[in-house]
Amino acid sequence: MTSCATDIILGVCGGAGTCRDGAWYVHHSVGRVVDALAVCVGRLRYYGPQATPSAASHCDYRLESANIEVELGPMWHTSVQAIKRAGAVLRHYSDMARTCNALFLRGSLPFLWAVLLMAGRRRLPVVYWVVGNPVAIMKGERRGYGSVMTAAVLQYARFDRIMTKAALRISRAHVLANGAELASIFRSPRTVEVVSTSISEQDSHIREDTCQEPTIRLVFVGFIRPEKGLEYLLRAMPQLQVPEPVHLAVVGSWEQFSTERDRLISIIDQLGLGERVTWEGYAAFGSDLFRQLDRSDILVLPSLSEGTPRVLIEARARSLPVVATNVGGIPSSVVDGEDGLLVPPRDPTALAAAISRIIRDGDLRRRLIHTGRDNVRMFTADRFGDLVMRLLTTPGTGRPGQQPQAVL
Repeated sequence: MTSCATDIILGVCGGAGTCRDGAWYVHHSVGRVVDALAVCVGRLRYYGPQATPSAASHCDYRLESANIEVELGPMWHTSVQAIKRAGAVLRHYSDMARTCNALFLRGSLPFLWAVLLMAGRRRLPVVYWVVGNPVAIMKGERRGYGSVMTAAVLQYARFDRIMTKAALRISRAHVLANGAELASIFRSPRTVEVVSTSISEQDSHIREDTCQEPTIRLVFVGFIRPEKGLEYLLRAMPQLQVPEPVHLAVVGSWEQFSTERDRLISIIDQLGLGERVTWEGYAAFGSDLFRQLDRSDILVLPSLSEGTPRVLIEARARSLPVVATNVGGIPSSVVDGEDGLLVPPRDPTALAAAISRIIRDGDLRRRLIHTGRDNVRMFTADRFGDLVMRLLTTPGTGRPGQQPQAVL
């Protein structure tokens, strides 16, 4: 890691947090990186909303570093809720820009452009980690908002992107973009393509092969949302061309989109898959998630829109072959035929063919497992933290689409 810069007071804004038993918890998507950054700075101040009751259970990573101070702001879960609390949210951001001398911002934050303008005015070094594409998500599958609300949210997402891109230019912030698609959208001399990760080197688990039990266990990991494309995996299951019985374990939370789960259950009933699909619920990062992965034979991610999903890194670290769609930043994380198989989105037949191929072809399966496990050793939270610190402390720039050395 980069040597400690004790003069830096780093402000991090990366999502909801909560306090349990005197300790602070955040989602693991940012928690591991926060701890990696904390050891490199004098103080780290973590800003984010107070987690809603439904989101608190997903704050599954305990912040460990002693020099982390947590400043939680008003509770919100959606952009609409944040807009209603705009004054309190902006005051929260203002405190971060006023008390810190460097900023690391993650995700689609409400009023991100305002934070960037505050930072630009104070000439603070900033790294912005863009992880997803809200415009693509809202243009994709139904989310239960209704046509008028969907159109309004889509327009807001477009406006927010325009404002954010303008503020990025003004603040001269560095941009870490999850995958080539986002790197192209946020193209600039200071944009670097990255792959999202939460793992450490200790998270690797060696298995030489899978698909050795009488029943093949597929696993899907992710929130049960329309853009995850789970419908197409369900429709692929009757098309599998393998002699073994195949079971699907769905690992993820559905509370926010209960109507989507109801729709998927209806599809399961229509296809006669009732005994072949189980709903495992949310698995916290660490032993719970790893147990689900270690019990499985193939991870399948049929997404319609993605950045660079962490689960593709986590699964390969646990020696699972992966099948995913070639959307968003996924091709930046998985090389088709080398460390996973990629298929077009919304194509159950292609999904079935790729899954069947891995089950039938042991040589291919073992090569994907071995190469995948080796390749993801490049992508650790410590390496990612090292990249962030180099950008915050060095005036150099990256090239659009460049793979950063810190995660190689």
